[in-house]
Amino acid sequence: MKLSITEHQYSIIQSHLNYKNVIEEMVFKVSILTENEEREPDMEWDFTEVKNDLDTSKLWVKTKEDVKEYLQTLKNKIKNLPSNTKKRIIKYVLYSFLGILTINQINDLVDPQVQNVVNIEKKFDKEIGEVLRIRKSSPELYEHMRYEEGSIRKKGEPVLVAYNLGDGAYTIGYGHAIFRGEKEGYKFLPNYDKIISGKTKITKDQSETLLSDDIKISEDNVNEILNDWQTQGIKPNISQGMFDAMVSMSYNMGREGFRTSEFIQKLKNGDIDGAGKTILQTKSNMFDKFPGLKNRRKNEYKMFIS
Repeated sequence: MKLSITEHQYSIIQSHLNYKNVIEEMVFKVSILTENEEREPDMEWDFTEVKNDLDTSKLWVKTKEDVKEYLQTLKNKIKNLPSNTKKRIIKYVLYSFLGILTINQINDLVDPQVQNVVNIEKKFDKEIGEVLRIRKSSPELYEHMRYEEGSIRKKGEPVLVAYNLGDGAYTIGYGHAIFRGEKEGYKFLPNYDKIISGKTKITKDQSETLLSDDIKISEDNVNEILNDWQTQGIKPNISQGMFDAMVSMSYNMGREGFRTSEFIQKLKNGDIDGAGKTILQTKSNMFDKFPGLKNRRKNEYKMFIS
């Protein structure tokens, strides 16, 4: 029996095998930066490569035990870096682990480590509060999107052949829409004018790429709203379930439809209970045409209040 794995699975295996070396290389590059001109990297271009290395090094981290192992290794590797640089690195990795652990679990796990590494003492609570804002979708949201946006006949599976719903766009994968006049930017997926309904195909791995990118776009839409509210002094306490529900709605409704919805207005005004109940009726005029939409709203409501 021949065992085969996807490219993504292979990259995860390689990440676990090489993550210590990747972190060491990252530390070396940062050390060179901080040694020259005796400064810490503070511009975005300085930290971009650091983020890329960190992302590569932690692809394999999937469980609480993985997080423990990774953080302990990271702590030992970066101990000689300048304190502000260590602080930025710790913040970045903590942010990415929110989909694996709850806020309380992260606090229990890394509170002493972060205090030792960053040495912020009395400022710790404020700093870690900023780090632990929910701004990223959980793994459960990805499963929800596969179920809601994939095949109607084979729930959870992507549609690998492009089709036309008659709404002016082609759809493929997990609800990825291809609009006239927009450039897709993928080597494996042609632009609108070259799509052939019923013939243009992608692979399952490619559908996962589209799903990840589309969720990121929806996350950015939600985060733009939350960032704008923060500048206005509006800071609703967003749980992971609330964030996931908002990303799902944004994915389904589009940027402007979501931003101008009654749900968003209620949430902005602090009516969290009312906002949650509004989810159940959002786009209810389309329930008859798309029966699955009503059930989707129920699932989003359950996420929101969880």
